[in-house]
Amino acid sequence: MTTNKWDEVGERLEALALKLKLHFEQTRDEEAADALGRLRKDIEDAFEAAGNAVKDEAVRADAREVGRLFTDAFTATLEKLGEDIRNATRRS
Repeated sequence: MTTNKWDEVGERLEALALKLKLHFEQTRDEEAADALGRLRKDIEDAFEAAGNAVKDEAVRADAREVGRLFTDAFTATLEKLGEDIRNATRRS
């Protein structure tokens, strides 16, 4: 499911790049067209790297671990907040 979301982002970015390209072509500015070409290539490279990273089991394991640590930290924060609220209401 996550891959589908990245595919959609990639498709939207390609559509945006095409629209920008058309606008730049209308201005006949070769420098701008070159910049757009480099931007498109960089975006494609970034998404290719992200796609490869998603397929890498070590990256997926790290992402799961970060998610677990985030959940643990968030839970501890909520528990501490609850304790602080209980203590504050007892004092009142």
